[in-house]
Amino acid sequence: MKEKQFLKELLVREVIPATGCTEIGAVALATGWAVQALGGSTDEVSEIRVEVDEGTYKNAMGVGIPGTDETGLGFAAAMGASLSENVHQGLQILENPSSEAIKKAGALMAEQKIRIVRLHDPKEIMVRTIACSETGEASAVIRGSHDHVVSVERNGKPYIGAPESGENYWGLAQKVKDLKYSVVIDFIKEINPLELPILRQAMEMNMHFTEEARREAPTLNIGKVLEKHARRGLTGKDLPTTVQFVTAMAVEARMKGLDLPVMACAGSGNQGLVATIPVVETAKVVGSSEENLLRALALSYLTTIYIKAYVGLMSPVCGCGVAAAVGAGCGMVFLLGGDVLQIEAQINNMVGTMAGIICDGAKSGCALKALMAVGLAVESTYLSLENVRIPSTDGIVGGEVVDTLENLQRIIEAGMSSMHTAIVEVMEEKSGRGMKSEE
Repeated sequence: MKEKQFLKELLVREVIPATGCTEIGAVALATGWAVQALGGSTDEVSEIRVEVDEGTYKNAMGVGIPGTDETGLGFAAAMGASLSENVHQGLQILENPSSEAIKKAGALMAEQKIRIVRLHDPKEIMVRTIACSETGEASAVIRGSHDHVVSVERNGKPYIGAPESGENYWGLAQKVKDLKYSVVIDFIKEINPLELPILRQAMEMNMHFTEEARREAPTLNIGKVLEKHARRGLTGKDLPTTVQFVTAMAVEARMKGLDLPVMACAGSGNQGLVATIPVVETAKVVGSSEENLLRALALSYLTTIYIKAYVGLMSPVCGCGVAAAVGAGCGMVFLLGGDVLQIEAQINNMVGTMAGIICDGAKSGCALKALMAVGLAVESTYLSLENVRIPSTDGIVGGEVVDTLENLQRIIEAGMSSMHTAIVEVMEEKSGRGMKSEE
């Protein structure tokens, strides 16, 4: 019973709405709280210093800011400052900005009042914003999770009205890892999915975003090209092609800053889209009942969360590939009648294949990674249903799901500890720009 309640709470906690990339959302949210504590007016701000961990810095460099033609951390912070009255919207702080807010953000950038500092040391999500004026200083800190505001202060004293930091985000991953994966499968079979409205909300929000992304097709490239060839019959509009181009189109639209919320999963809106779209498209093909579809979505989301507990929220490996697409694949196997062993085979097959795909920041190119990962999910579904499974003697794959994920965690922690730094340095060198780094 305790495990069942924990999984329900986990879904509600980890499947949440976000507008724009969650990293720029976190930067905007921390900056918004700091400016709100300072007094709420950008006119009085003399300087805003934003310190971020390398993973957040990397993921926010190339993504669009919703409602604007801008990209990157600096403008995200500026928008957070100009939208400080929206801090209670959490990761939806950037949604539907007014022209006045965009103008104020532009002024902050033009006056060079925004300073971004990259921190080497934190191995988790860490955003600290310090906003200064002639009359004082205010700060806000987000840590452990994109919307986990751990402190807001003005002149060294707690700011009244800031959210309370009551949850132990650092212990959450361990509680997830303490569960056997079979408990997740038992849970989705036993629950009444109608008692978890977050499932339908996530489906409706993410599929609405997907439909709007298709309306934006003339400005997109990756999904548009695939859909064009599918219609011509060059690749055949079967389930794999449909799932791939629809997912790619949605991810590309989000990375370009389409100003609509998505339901993020395990800290990422792209993961939310990838964990949702293939499952819904498969349900359409097989004529699944709504109840079964919602169960499959619950399995997809919980599998994504389960894997991310091992690889970390800000991982050097692609979360869409090694987590969300795996979750979607498990949901697909479930919809097609797969049993526990076949669902577990799906995880081993996909992690054993996708583990080496690095995360080189959030950007339009993520659509190609999503495309590849979702295509593998479809093909691996067919293999898993036929009981084809990568042997536990091969590579990092273990005998059980937990063995495979523990091996993956070991590789990430011991073998990829400097990956974020190396990727960021490459990205900065080729763009000809660099931010100050601090230990």
